[in-house]
Amino acid sequence: MELLEFSRKVKRPRIHSSDILPLAFAGLSVGVIVFALSLLWLAVSVSRLANQKPPTLVQQVDGRAFSVRPADYRHREPEVIRQVVSTWAMMTFTWGKLPGEGEKAVDEGVKVAGRDRVSKAAWEASFLLAPDFRDAFLQTLATEVIPEGVFDGQVSAVLIPQHISPPQAIGEGRWQVDLVATRVVFEAANPAGTTLNFNRRITVRAVEPTDKPLIPDASEYQAVAYRLLESGVQIEAIQPIQPEDVSR
Repeated sequence: MELLEFSRKVKRPRIHSSDILPLAFAGLSVGVIVFALSLLWLAVSVSRLANQKPPTLVQQVDGRAFSVRPADYRHREPEVIRQVVSTWAMMTFTWGKLPGEGEKAVDEGVKVAGRDRVSKAAWEASFLLAPDFRDAFLQTLATEVIPEGVFDGQVSAVLIPQHISPPQAIGEGRWQVDLVATRVVFEAANPAGTTLNFNRRITVRAVEPTDKPLIPDASEYQAVAYRLLESGVQIEAIQPIQPEDVSR
């Protein structure tokens, strides 16, 4: 009975007409602010689209056409960098008979200093090396890596890439790529081949692409250099690494 009497005494809150106007004004103000912010965001988005340069159509001399978009001068696609590393490694460490020149065509090599030689493919691949690194690398390759038997057809070798890591940016226009590969060297004493691990951390940099067409009477070597450097990527350092240090 007491509880019933107490509930009767409690007054329920009432909203007077004088309270509705401030509440409505507050709600309307919040709505206006949200609407204004939405319009501002829309205006910024439209402005960005308006200022964005449209794709440019590029047509090659052979008639093929494709669209390109502007990018930073030192930007290089990750797959392009990985392809440069793979191409360099396979050309440098695959030795033996020259392809397409008959079964008995032997690679006579290219002299780099005195009587020391490197394979023709390795010499061509050296155009992918930075100028201040190229000469020293070729000298080491000729004196410490490539056996003399390569140039009389007694030794051959192949490099098989196992893993090429995604490029890791280490500065403006510079990246590091980890290469895990296997070298197999074949010789008369071991026709089955000797397997050697080849794990390297390769530092590359963006350079000026070879965008100018070749002269009509360009030499074979000029054509090779043009083809290899048209990606605008050059190798500036190569360091051995342990398998556990390889980036994945």
